[in-house]
Amino acid sequence: MNALSKEEVLHVADLAKLEVKEEEIEKYSVQLFDILSEIEKIDQVEVDPYGEILIAPTTNQNVWSKDEIKPMLSKEEIMHNVPRIVENYVVVPEVLHDELSEA
Repeated sequence: MNALSKEEVLHVADLAKLEVKEEEIEKYSVQLFDILSEIEKIDQVEVDPYGEILIAPTTNQNVWSKDEIKPMLSKEEIMHNVPRIVENYVVVPEVLHDELSEA
């Protein structure tokens, strides 16, 4: 078998809170199977339970940089790089969404 069942795909979609169209199920069943097959390869890695434990990929510890006092940017310099300004305010994308306000 080189694919997940329709029920398994729908279950994964439900867990991820995704809507899956009927015509997408077959494509996702193969793709999810391929992903899970790659993840299963991790089980084949031989690990020495008594070997050295790697906590971080580098040996750098407490790397500090010197604080430097620099002049502040002017308002004009800041606003020069802003993509959208309305009445002297920087417009940013909405990051919080209140579902109750749309009711």
